[in-house]
Amino acid sequence: MRRIRGNRMAMIFQEPMTALNPVLKIGEQIVEVLQLHKGLAKKAALEEAAGLLEKVGISESRQRLRNYPHQLSGGLRQRVVIAMALA
Repeated sequence: MRRIRGNRMAMIFQEPMTALNPVLKIGEQIVEVLQLHKGLAKKAALEEAAGLLEKVGISESRQRLRNYPHQLSGGLRQRVVIAMALA
């Protein structure tokens, strides 16, 4: 089931604050997903994470990777969760 979940199927929760860990930076959370499901090295995963944030319409993606969830608006948090689902 783990092989299917994350690679071919993802869930996007309606409330992004419950889906994001408040003590981890956005970049750490996206990188974790990319490393687990795509087997990327950390540097490659960071590049991919920045690209995913840009794909969902988040400008200054490299800076946003260093933000904590509470530092983003609700709409940006929702986009981060969508980016994680795309990963």
